[in-house]
Amino acid sequence: MVPMRRIVLSVALCVIVGGGAASAVTLRMSLPPVFEALPIAFAEAWGLFDAEGISVELVGITDNQERSTALLTGNLDAVMGDVSRSLLDYSSGRDLVITGCATSTPQTDSVPLGLLSHVGFGAETLDMLLSTNGKIGVSYRTDDEYMLDQLLIANGITKGWSMRYMYFNDALQLAVWFAAQTVPVAVMHEPYISYIATYHPPNGSPPNLAWLSTFSGIDPLPSVVVFRKAFVKSNPTAVEAFYRAYAAAIERINALPRDELIEVGLDVVLGLFFQGANVTGVPQEALDAISIPHFEAPAALTEETFAKVLSWMQKKGYLYDRLEYGVVVDNGFLP
Repeated sequence: MVPMRRIVLSVALCVIVGGGAASAVTLRMSLPPVFEALPIAFAEAWGLFDAEGISVELVGITDNQERSTALLTGNLDAVMGDVSRSLLDYSSGRDLVITGCATSTPQTDSVPLGLLSHVGFGAETLDMLLSTNGKIGVSYRTDDEYMLDQLLIANGITKGWSMRYMYFNDALQLAVWFAAQTVPVAVMHEPYISYIATYHPPNGSPPNLAWLSTFSGIDPLPSVVVFRKAFVKSNPTAVEAFYRAYAAAIERINALPRDELIEVGLDVVLGLFFQGANVTGVPQEALDAISIPHFEAPAALTEETFAKVLSWMQKKGYLYDRLEYGVVVDNGFLP
C-alpha cells in the first residue's frame, strides 16, 4: 500500500505543476509592417519568448486604426507603433504605457523612407511637386505624416499642405495603390520600396521610380512598444521577460549573415509585411534588393522626441490633452 503521506505529496505536486501551466502568461500583441518589428516576430518564431517563460501570440493587423481599436478595447495586450499613434491611443484610453522604443541603422546606400513617384506619372522632383497641387499619399496621423510635414516646412511650405494629402490607415494598402499608380506620390517604407521597384509581370520591366526625397536632414522617429497598464500591473515579470527575449533576438539577427537571415526568416518577413502572400510569389530581384538594417537594442523614448511629436500633434489639432512624459512613459522594464 502506498503511504498516505506520499499520496498527498503527489497530489500537491500535480496541483502546483498543473496550476503553473494553466496560469502561464500569454501576451497578445500586434506589430506594424516596419523593419523595427522584425526582431519581435523573429523572437516568437525562434521560441525565444517561450524560453523566457512567456507565450506571445502575434495578431496580424496592418490597419493602424483597427490595431488601435483592438488595443483600446482590451483585445490586445500590447502593440508596436509609432510615437504619434501611441500618444493618440493614450489620450483615448489612458490605460496604456510606452515601455521602450525601437530603432535601426540602415546599411550603406540603403534608404528606409522615401517620397516617391513614378516617372511619367506625378511629379518627378520635389521642386516640381512643390510648384503644383499634386496629391501625396501618406498614413494618417502617424510619424510618416509628421516627417512629411517637416519636409514641406523645410522647403518653405508652411500652410495648407494637408489639403494635398491622400490619407491611408493601412501601409500595405498604400503600397498597393502606389504600385498600381492610383496614388501619384507617396511616402513609402522599406521593404515596400524594394518590392515595388523590382516587381514586374512576366516579360515586363520594373517600374521607373522617381525619388523626390529621402528625408535627409530630418531626424527619424523611433517605433515604440506600448502595453496596457492593466497587463503591466498584473504581469511585470512577463514584461521584463518580453524585453529579454526581444533583446536576444536583436543580437541574433545582427550576427546572422544576410542570406541566412532571409532564408530562415522569409515566412516571418512575409507574414509581417505581405499577409497572405506565397513565398513563390516573391521575385528573387525583390529579395536581393532588400537591405536588412542593423537593429539597435531596445531603449527609452527620449523626453525630447516625446515633446516634439506632442507639440506637432497639438498644432495639427490631432490632440488637445496635456500629456506628461513621466506618466505616459515607463522605462523601468528595459534590460
